[in-house]
Amino acid sequence: MHQQFTSPTGVRFLALMREGKGLKPSARAVGIDKGVGYRWLRDEYLRFRSEGLDHGQAQAQLGFASSKAEEWKEWFLTHDGRHHLQLDLTVEEQFWASYSTGMSLKGAGASVGLKHTTVYRWVYRRFVELRRHSALGQVTKDLRLSFNTAARWEAQNKKEIEAEKARVQQLDRDAIRAARVIAERVAAPLSPAQKRRVLREVRYWDLVGSGASNAAACRMLGVSRTIGTRYRSQRAARPRASTKPPSGRYLCLRERLQMADLLRMGCSLRAIGRELGRHPSTIKRELDRHRDIKGRYLPHVANHDASRQRLRPRERKLSASPHLRSLVQAKLTSHWSPEQICGWLSLRFPTNPGLRLCPETIYQALLFHDHGGLQMEGKPRLRTGRKIRKHRWRTGPGRDPVVQNMTMISDRPAVVETRTEAGHWEGDLIIGPGSISAMVTLRERKTHYGIVINLPYGHTAALTNHAIITALAGLPAHLKRTLTWDQGVEMARHQELAQATGLQIYFAERSSPWQRGANENFNGLVRQFFPKGTDLSVHSADRVREVCGELNTRPRKSLGYRTPAAVLHAEMEGVSRLRRV
Repeated sequence: MHQQFTSPTGVRFLALMREGKGLKPSARAVGIDKGVGYRWLRDEYLRFRSEGLDHGQAQAQLGFASSKAEEWKEWFLTHDGRHHLQLDLTVEEQFWASYSTGMSLKGAGASVGLKHTTVYRWVYRRFVELRRHSALGQVTKDLRLSFNTAARWEAQNKKEIEAEKARVQQLDRDAIRAARVIAERVAAPLSPAQKRRVLREVRYWDLVGSGASNAAACRMLGVSRTIGTRYRSQRAARPRASTKPPSGRYLCLRERLQMADLLRMGCSLRAIGRELGRHPSTIKRELDRHRDIKGRYLPHVANHDASRQRLRPRERKLSASPHLRSLVQAKLTSHWSPEQICGWLSLRFPTNPGLRLCPETIYQALLFHDHGGLQMEGKPRLRTGRKIRKHRWRTGPGRDPVVQNMTMISDRPAVVETRTEAGHWEGDLIIGPGSISAMVTLRERKTHYGIVINLPYGHTAALTNHAIITALAGLPAHLKRTLTWDQGVEMARHQELAQATGLQIYFAERSSPWQRGANENFNGLVRQFFPKGTDLSVHSADRVREVCGELNTRPRKSLGYRTPAAVLHAEMEGVSRLRRV
């Protein structure tokens, strides 16, 4: 048999919904399926409508807004609480029209082709409706009932009303008892197994904080890597709550449980205060704050509400300002990073502190489940595409070099590190699946200007040289000073490249990508448009140029939130003016 929304489980579910928990969390908390929750919400909505509330008021009482509410509204307007096997309303209207002319019940029923049992049920239903606001004698006269029939129906109606009251009272008692059991279970101390799990998670994060990888930490704790991944996902999905227990100044869960029991026993506020060792005004304030709309006091819900209110929650800045939220969402859609967005806001609105943000605010809005008001469903939240924060794991040693006659990065001029002189480039390849297709990526250190060239059919040394020579052909000599690369085989003919372009080529140490940090950062930006594991040969030259244009017109914090294209253009114009002078 299906559970009803008036059952103890249904009462707890609806209480959680009114608290604003949401459908899925509320259903999960009471152990029901989401479909059962929808059915209970519909039944509660129809009950509110039958009591005279309109559509908006019923939704507000539920604490739930959904497209399904419109279906419930239509169902209520068309069915009016009638059974799904009901006759057409016009048939019932014809019956009442015939009965009002003075015909007998059987005669009026026969005139519309119905048996007397159906019309008796209709008349009894009308009797119950009229008795809610009219006297028995008046109803008997209006419906032309005999004295015996009216007396029998009156007794039956009273019996049904008393049974409904008793059922509701029993359901209330069951709901309060069930809420107490759950609250006591939550307030009970942790079992030994739960304590071990909590301690294991604390030790896991201590190991990760000391530099251990996920695999190493799990190996030292004797658990699988899946458990470590679960820890990371759960921690990224929600901010860590404070473990500091409340002081004795505040009521605890056990006191609230005892208070609920004493209230059911009919004790006065002073008697409850004496039993708990609290002032009666404390008990009164507790009840005034945490009783629901029906006057019931649920200790578990009250304790949760009190804990939340003790934190003095403040509305998030992105949630409170629709204008600021729309600006951030637009820039995130354009693939800007949170730091770029915050820097742009400070330049665009220098006199408006209400439109200032910290990058961490955007990160938390994206990485935590509440989103902070951002609506990014179905879109990548960050350029990395991740939904949780990822720790930096250490990399192992690389292979032996295969490029001959290399000039190492230690011999590179010191002026390159200062970024005060333009024309110093860093380069690399991003590789497609199967190491077949590739793209050459170049980035200038001072201006941060980037170039991407597609190599759809291979990345041999000859093809790589040709791509770089073509890409840099239009630049003046003062913007072609040095090129820093890793020790990949695509640089096997680096001497020919240096002779053709006039570049001094230097090589980074093995497994040291941080020595080419500007280019590695640029590779991450490019991978946003050409993800790992995808075939790079399918992208046309026009598409690659479009991506370069978008990347070079983004503001950069290191450039004072100017764009790389503008800074490179200024470098070219500055030298041109000097030459004219």
